[in-house]
Amino acid sequence: MIDTITRFFDACQPFGYPLLACSLILITAIFYHILYVGSGRLLRDFQKALTSSLEQENSPEPLLMELCRRSSSPLAEEVLYVLSNRQEPNLEEQVEARLRLLVDAQRAGMATISVITNIAPMLGILGTAWGLVEIFGVFGSEGAEPGIAMGISTALYTTIFGLAIAVPGIIALTCFERALERRAARINCFFTELLAATKNSH
Repeated sequence: MIDTITRFFDACQPFGYPLLACSLILITAIFYHILYVGSGRLLRDFQKALTSSLEQENSPEPLLMELCRRSSSPLAEEVLYVLSNRQEPNLEEQVEARLRLLVDAQRAGMATISVITNIAPMLGILGTAWGLVEIFGVFGSEGAEPGIAMGISTALYTTIFGLAIAVPGIIALTCFERALERRAARINCFFTELLAATKNSH
């Protein structure tokens, strides 16, 4: 197995190292996004606390403040901002602007994933062109068979390597985009309810 991987990697030269770097960067960006965004449990806890308080006709502030004290996440900071500035006359506009920044921050790592999924296939195509150049460079000369075989290997393996990097990246990016849309809708819904609750409590 190791010998097969080694031969595959050697056949991709001189594009093997750039493609390997792309794959490592892609994996890092995917894990960074997952770790940065988290599981969404805090948002569910905030929603549950708000709903429970409203059903019992109590002020949601004590429960929400307790959750904010337990977490230092950007979401907790925004909830704390609403509770601390609920007397502001233009609070809705301020919260709307801050939520746009919050949702945009949830895209952490996604730009890198997008860049890698575009670069990797291009490197693969460049490797294909490089391999064809090698083929035509030795075509017709004596002892051309090894050079032709190496050129074909470079042409095919780099394309495979590039696509093998791009496909998981596209899948991950699509899943992250859909998850971000759902998360943004849930965040907006929660803060709409929170603003209405703070307004009705006065």
